[in-house]
Amino acid sequence: MSYGQPPPNQPPPNQPPPNQPPPNQPPGGYGPPSAGPGSFPNAAGGTEPPNDFLVPAILSMFCCFPFAIPAILSAAKVNALWNLGDYAGAQDRAAKAKRFTIIAVIVGVIWYLLSTVGYFGIIASIVSNAPASAY
Repeated sequence: MSYGQPPPNQPPPNQPPPNQPPPNQPPGGYGPPSAGPGSFPNAAGGTEPPNDFLVPAILSMFCCFPFAIPAILSAAKVNALWNLGDYAGAQDRAAKAKRFTIIAVIVGVIWYLLSTVGYFGIIASIVSNAPASAY
């Protein structure tokens, strides 16, 4: 028995046989690969950072900027914390960004509705108290 070179028709021992997908790919080679070495799992088991809600946070500036500012600051820190390896902190910042964005939108919508009702109330009050025409 010899321990030399393997026969030429067999693949090396630690490599997949030819014409087969890698071990972390589904059959057919389509779809995302599963977590492999060098990837970072998140709380949901994936390898991507959580959604940072940066675009909705920026757009919420048009609704209520006092709540949009902390939303933008929290959203901007999500990817930085993820890249530093603080996965729980990144998840927490993403949740805070989402929460402040939702609060900003709700407060803004309520403010605009109350402003519109108040505006039309003032107009109606002025019109109803106007003196009658003397013609």
